[in-house]
Parts: sequence; structure tokens; C-alpha cells
Amino acid sequence: MKNIITVLTPTYNRAYILDKAYESLLKQTETNFEWVIVDDGSKDDTEKLVKGFIKDNIIRINYIKKENGGKHTALNVGVNNAEGEYLVMLDSDDILTPDAIALINEYSKKYKDNDKLCGFSFLKCFPNNKKIGREMKEDEIISNYIDYRQNNNMYGDMAEVFKTDILKKYPFPVFENERFLSEAIIWNKIALDYDTVYINKPIYIADYLADGLSSNFFKLVYNNPLGAMNNSNTFMLRNFKLMIRIKNAILYNGYKIRAKKKYGKINTKSNNRFLTTLFYIPGVMFYILLLHKSKK
Repeated sequence: MKNIITVLTPTYNRAYILDKAYESLLKQTETNFEWVIVDDGSKDDTEKLVKGFIKDNIIRINYIKKENGGKHTALNVGVNNAEGEYLVMLDSDDILTPDAIALINEYSKKYKDNDKLCGFSFLKCFPNNKKIGREMKEDEIISNYIDYRQNNNMYGDMAEVFKTDILKKYPFPVFENERFLSEAIIWNKIALDYDTVYINKPIYIADYLADGLSSNFFKLVYNNPLGAMNNSNTFMLRNFKLMIRIKNAILYNGYKIRAKKKYGKINTKSNNRFLTTLFYIPGVMFYILLLHKSKK
């Protein structure tokens, strides 16, 4: 593993905006990084655009095109092809701050001897520089995703940076005929084994567009219920506080009903059969809500 940083961008039909991410990488104050772009079967001019970036020969770019399978499958391909010691995911409609690579380098040197860490988590901001989610009270803290983000209700996206070797050990599961899976399913699994350094500094500017995943959540989970069900299942482990387990027991039941209606027999077993049994009726009500929301 080379002493560089991998910036990984999964993309699908984003030729109209991908140049913003490119421009932000050209402005980095440190240049020891590669940009891995995984094109998830785009039908627009993404390939032509990226070939233009490569022809510029300013930054190192590895362009990979694959059949459409969803963001999580593109992430799997990108991680497997990453050569950096650390990896930061950059969505195709977002940008990194000019000092992002420099800050990742700074903290990687500071914590190079801590094998218990999976990486770092920096702040994300909106284009107006307002922080996304709840404010951090600390300048820097070592914890894990479950305890600090979930049980502490630190809602809102953050800029996750992982040791690439660790991320390679936790690939996203792939469910046949499904093209969406929440990244939390892997963040939860990693948190069972590793800590993260949470850092109160922004490195990422996010722009949630109308054609993005965040804007189409209900349709996505309705059309991809196996992934949604398995994601909720990870939130029912005893590592999570009770209210999170209850909420996800309800979600799990709703997604399971949808999955059975779509696929018939399914084999996933609940991590908490007591809660899923106790909250079955609320799960039915959630399924009705999901059905209604998915049609809007």
C-alpha cells in the first residue's frame, strides 16, 4: 500500500456536474493522492468527460466503468482498486476543501501507531459553510461509530476517511436485483472492531441535488427492501441504545413485509426476535406509510 490518499468517487450520469469535484481536487494544497472514479454504467458523457480530465495529466486518475449495480457495488469496485493508505469517499456532486488531503495526511501521521483506529471522521458543510448535522463539542475525540454517532445522536453526514486495508475487509453485501444499500450497514460492522478519530474540522462541501440518493430515500428503500432490512438488522444489536433498537425493529418489519411481497420467501433472520415480534404491528403501519411515500 503506497503512502498516498485515495479519493473514491462512484458516479452515475453526472457528467453535467462532475467537473466541480475535479476542480476541487486540482486546488488541493498537497498532491499525494489518486482519484478513483467508478462509473456505474452511465449513459451520458461521463466517460468522455473523464478522459478529458486524464488527458489534462494534472492529477492521477483511475477511471473504471462497470455495469449498473448501485452505489454500494461501485464502492466495492473502487475500494478493491484503491492504492492509497487511506481512502475518502467523494460523491460526484460534492467537493473537497483545498486543505482536505493535507489534513488527512496530518492526522494519519499523528495516529500512525494506533492499530485500533479504522480512520478519521471530519465535518461536512453545506455550500454556505454551515455545518451539516449536530455540532461537535470536542475539537477531537476517539470513539466508534455506534457509540459516538448513533448512541450519542450525532445526526448528519460526516466525511469518513478509512484505512484502505481495513475497508477492504468489509465489502458491501450485494442483493440480487437491488441497487441501493445504506453505507451504515458497513460503518456499523466496522465499529464493532475499530475506533474512529472524530475531528471538528471541515474537509467536504456537500450539495444534496434533486437527483441524488438522499432526495429519493423512500422510493429507494421500497424498491430495495432486502438491503434496507439487512441494514436495520445491524441496528438491533445490543451495542445500540434501546430506542434505536426499537425504531429499527419497526423498520425491519416494514421492510420485511415489502421484501416478501416483492420476492416471496426470504432467509434473513432478525438480530432481536423479541423486539421484532413485539413491534410487528407498528411495522405493518410503517409498511403502509412506506407504500404511500414511495408513490409520491
